[in-house]
Amino acid sequence: MNSEQQQEQRQGLGSEQQQEQRQGLKGQTGSEQQQELRPGLEGHTGPITIGEALVVVGKVNSEKQIDPATVSALRSLEGRATGVREGLLGGPASQAQHVLEHRIAGIPDSHTLGQILSRAKDIPELNKPVNMRDAHKVSEAEMRNEATGRMEINGIAATIQRAAEWNAEQGHINPNVN
Repeated sequence: MNSEQQQEQRQGLGSEQQQEQRQGLKGQTGSEQQQELRPGLEGHTGPITIGEALVVVGKVNSEKQIDPATVSALRSLEGRATGVREGLLGGPASQAQHVLEHRIAGIPDSHTLGQILSRAKDIPELNKPVNMRDAHKVSEAEMRNEATGRMEINGIAATIQRAAEWNAEQGHINPNVN
């Protein structure tokens, strides 16, 4: 078992059935992989940005309801992109926080993760290439606020991790530099 398989098994991603269910940024080759990596952005080159990775999360989890782990992961990711711990005013994290607060207060709010993240690639501050440090910090934030303490298979942290790995494999980022 290689180190990637060991890490996935620790994170609850190790069974063959779960591996087959994984969607998003990994599992295909060639031009098919490029289309999967950049949904709606065929023909673009360069590293996967935070905004692009969030669009993938939104498409894969289009009907997912907002929970504390999602808000925490988004806030961490925005903080990494902007250098501002609180993230972007009016950005995906603050939108998700607003939806969560409404739900907790018993106010109906039907916004889903897919709706909130659909335009993430259009936010200039999120045009930063995903790196390994981003992936690590977002994973910590998501797992800390997830009831099971694990990353969701197609959640924000797992998708950011796959994007960072792809960027490193393609030589767009140095995997040893934070």
